[in-house]
Amino acid sequence: MEKHPILMFIERLPFFQEFSDDEKSKLVSTSGIFEKFKEGETIISEGDNGSALFVVLTGSIKITKSTISEVKDGHISLQEPEEISIAELKAGSIFGEISLISNRPRNTSAHANASEVVVMKITQESIEKFSLNIQKKFQAQLILTLVERLDDMNTKFIKLKSRLPKD
Repeated sequence: MEKHPILMFIERLPFFQEFSDDEKSKLVSTSGIFEKFKEGETIISEGDNGSALFVVLTGSIKITKSTISEVKDGHISLQEPEEISIAELKAGSIFGEISLISNRPRNTSAHANASEVVVMKITQESIEKFSLNIQKKFQAQLILTLVERLDDMNTKFIKLKSRLPKD
């Protein structure tokens, strides 16, 4: 029996390395978790509520953050917000995990950055339908992902701080 192409792909992703072959098969066979986007299409928007994380399967994603200048209470700003590109995520990357875990509004936007982008959308509801063993593996991988990102941000912060003039 030939393996599902997406199953063959996710077997190579670090996020799914702790999952058994059977657990990966169950993930891939879950209906409605794969979505396609064309270049420039918005996958998630900053400020939206969302309870899903996404795994990039093909293409790339551009993560952006809107800069809004601070405005005093009772005042308005005529300045248009600017979108700053924060990162470009390639196949195998994960995004949206903070809103999945915290149920907070999205703090960035994600846009398809290739002619065709395919993502695996994993919601809290879909995770809850899996066995406790799969749920625990998701939680462990999410924690690992967050720790890696925090460590990366700390490293970047230290580099930036070291470039500032000393007082």
